[in-house]
Amino acid sequence: MPLGDYLAGTALLGAMLAAVAAATALVVRRRLGHLDALERLLAAIVVGTGVLVGVHLVPLALGVLDRATVLVCAALAVGAAALVRPARDAPAGAPPAAPSQPASGSASWALAGVAAGFALAAALADLARWAGDELVGVDPLTFHLPNVGRWIQTGSLWQIDQFVPLLAHGNYPNNGDVVLLSVVLPWHNDFLVRLPVVFYLAVTAVAVAAVARELRAPPAAAVLAGAAAVSIPVVGIASVPRALPDSLLWAMFACGLLFLLRHWRRPRTAELVLAGIALAIACGTKWYGVSSVAVVVAAWTLGRLLARDGARAAPALRDGAVAGGVALLGVAVWFARNLAESGNPVFPVRLAPFGVTILDAPRDVIREQVGFSIADYLADAEVLRRLAGEVLDGLGPVALASVVALAVGAVVLARRQRADGRVRFMALAAVALAVVYAVTPYTALGLRGDPSLANVNTRYAVPALLIALPVAAWLAGRLPRPAALSLQALLAVAAVLGARTGYEAHVRDVVLAALALGLLAAAGWALWRLRGRRPVLVGAVLVAALAALAGGHRMQERINDGRYLGIDAAVDVLLRVAPSGKRIGLAADWSVSGLSPIWPSFGTRIGNDVEYVGEFVDGFLRRYGDERSFRAALARRRYDVLVVGRGFHPPQPTREQRWAMDAGWRTIGLSRRLRVLEAPAGAR
Repeated sequence: MPLGDYLAGTALLGAMLAAVAAATALVVRRRLGHLDALERLLAAIVVGTGVLVGVHLVPLALGVLDRATVLVCAALAVGAAALVRPARDAPAGAPPAAPSQPASGSASWALAGVAAGFALAAALADLARWAGDELVGVDPLTFHLPNVGRWIQTGSLWQIDQFVPLLAHGNYPNNGDVVLLSVVLPWHNDFLVRLPVVFYLAVTAVAVAAVARELRAPPAAAVLAGAAAVSIPVVGIASVPRALPDSLLWAMFACGLLFLLRHWRRPRTAELVLAGIALAIACGTKWYGVSSVAVVVAAWTLGRLLARDGARAAPALRDGAVAGGVALLGVAVWFARNLAESGNPVFPVRLAPFGVTILDAPRDVIREQVGFSIADYLADAEVLRRLAGEVLDGLGPVALASVVALAVGAVVLARRQRADGRVRFMALAAVALAVVYAVTPYTALGLRGDPSLANVNTRYAVPALLIALPVAAWLAGRLPRPAALSLQALLAVAAVLGARTGYEAHVRDVVLAALALGLLAAAGWALWRLRGRRPVLVGAVLVAALAALAGGHRMQERINDGRYLGIDAAVDVLLRVAPSGKRIGLAADWSVSGLSPIWPSFGTRIGNDVEYVGEFVDGFLRRYGDERSFRAALARRRYDVLVVGRGFHPPQPTREQRWAMDAGWRTIGLSRRLRVLEAPAGAR
């Protein structure tokens, strides 16, 4: 990427983020001044994320997305925020203190410090290791980033962007992809996509600690809960190397939970709406976000009804409706797109309760073959044993520690009739989410009787653990000291072991990352001591900005100079002959064990028009069933290059290879998994 393009993109991103920050500051200052510093920070992140998603989603929905329209929408967001009136009940002066918490001893702080320090250093080391490499993983290269690329090319979300037959990736809720879009659009390049994902990973840890704090957990136990939340192996694996947008869901889910708990303690409309916004973002990020948010709102409403102590039920039902209604807005635009383009807002799911069809859908072949749930194997002890191993691989020791804590917590709650009703709600919601996880399709991913890929979808269980961990922290403040320390030691060991797996921690890298963190902390402490000397602070900010600018440029050079080269010989040829301005067709099936050709086909700056050579039938993208239709599509769409898969178990003689070569297409690149062909003369 030329230096001028890099600087221009950086300026565009900076202008957009500055406007988002200004709008956020206006709203938080005028409506949320009653929150303390930590809660205000999390509220600002929720509001800022909502604004960030909104300024990209509005032009997308209007079909006019480009860099200019995003800046216009960002400026309008600042104007709208300026119209927000200050809250009438906002107290003057310092915000009220947080609920009192049991004290933490030195042993508790030592355990929390070890767990949090190791998780932070391991995550930083993992990020440093991957920061200069291309994004990898099936999901980001197959649909997350291709979705973003197609939005940039068309300026609209009103299409189903599908690049693999018989799946429905193009019908997913896409709030997370909108966040990725925000850092791809300024440069038309993906070099920065890991940073927002890692940012929301950090927010998840802070939000879980804040939830535990709201439940009056000991401070050290709250910190330990936050560290454990981001030490779940699948969390680290999904976030750093693969940059999946799930961390946005987890962060907003935890923030929404925090403000639901605060509203229960002291009802404020602003916090109820804030909880709804956070849950709306989570709800519209993944399908399991929809079910997780629904369970939490229902459990929160039920908990308030059961704890009303003679008070009217109407407020609890009204507040539940408000929270649920606002949350539903987060997925509404994706429902509308699915309804318009596929005829069913939740495509490809068929809703037919008690045999009465409400929403119809065609047969989902892939789900029938590999989309089994854990509940489907409840009567098969052998498969359940294998599933237990897969789940443990994904969720790690943190899940076991959480189960122990919930079991002990149930006994404590049963003996404490006057215990905080919010803790009972949390325990109920955690169990309910675990049950929902077990019945969710694809949680036993794999062929019938062979759930060999179930660990990758243990992400669906993370919301349950984000609730269980604050309950464990609360429990640490209610047990006798020896038992409390034992519980915290169990969580600390689980966090360290989980982080070691999830971030592939190597001793040398972790030590170097810890030293870097120590130097940063020392620099921060020094600046704090010199905070009264404005020239020093201004100079430090300028130096940091220049260092970030230079570091970003170096990172994009490392990624883009050899982007996806040397991984697959066929992709190497594709990148050489079609760097930009080409029409590229994808065909047949390819194995998922190597590099997906879909996102690399778009080119370094999203300059190629990429589509699958197939047809939509009943809402599903399908391969052509005969040579005549396939060759007609090649002639009609005038592709420059074809990338044809060589089967799920390559090398296989997939029919599209033969059809293309019979039509005169010439092989110019070949690997075990893929064949790259060039159009015959006169066909382009």
